[in-house]
Amino acid sequence: MLKALGHLGLWAGLYALAAFICFSQLAGLTRAGLLPQWEAMACVLLTATAVYSIDRVKMFSAWLDPADIEAQPERYKFLSRQPVRVRSFAVALLIAAAIAGARIHSFLPILVVIAAASTVVYAPKPRRRFARVKDRLWLKNAYVAIGMTAFSALIAIAAAYPGTLEQMAQSAWTERAAILTSFITVTLRILFDAALCDIDDEPTDRRFRTETFATSLGTLRVWNWAGIGRIAIAAGLFLARPLPFVTRVSWSIAMILGMIALRWRHPTRIRDTVDFRFLPEAVFVTVILFFWKRSS
Repeated sequence: MLKALGHLGLWAGLYALAAFICFSQLAGLTRAGLLPQWEAMACVLLTATAVYSIDRVKMFSAWLDPADIEAQPERYKFLSRQPVRVRSFAVALLIAAAIAGARIHSFLPILVVIAAASTVVYAPKPRRRFARVKDRLWLKNAYVAIGMTAFSALIAIAAAYPGTLEQMAQSAWTERAAILTSFITVTLRILFDAALCDIDDEPTDRRFRTETFATSLGTLRVWNWAGIGRIAIAAGLFLARPLPFVTRVSWSIAMILGMIALRWRHPTRIRDTVDFRFLPEAVFVTVILFFWKRSS
């Protein structure tokens, strides 16, 4: 059951939810300083899970990428048995996400549709003559990192500042230093994690000419650079004065602990572990903030 949920994109959805919580807490866009409202979290979780489901089964079976099938045979054995059901599952999640988003603001269902359409831009079909976004070094990981963070930021701003789009924009502008700092922090975190996830596919990516940091630098260097990057983010949070002090210190500690846990476990297949570990970090920070506020 757990493997099936992972194949359907739930772990990736939980990762996006954790990224959303991280951004919201760092930017100070949460209710009572703890978590965003539940409709916003539901919208992010459902949308991200649906997007990853669609990316894995594509719009049509003929669009499936042989590189993905070769790299993850167990996953695609499961998905190829029931592609229509998986696509229907994804559509149902998108509808539910749009409903949850509409409870916050009328433009959020449009954002959900844009997020779903982004998968077509990323890798619509197997690589032919021209390289896709997915095949280009830097662009591949930057597309995912910036896209996920931008989606999280827009949902967080809409949930924190009810009103017209103009009013939301004005409110966000007054808090631009915290929002921009949080955006950079979460984007870099996702960028490093995406580079780690590509380690799993290094042999097939090399064979199918998909450029990743793993194929360019090698697995060991990606491990090391991702670790150094995580330490740099954690150190930067200590100095990020526009962000709430306790929140940024808590997230700094959480990110270091998450990195240590990943290094200690060092799984053979890293992708699902990377996806799943972000949420425990968000829980850790939320618990600290809860007890901090109770004692204040």
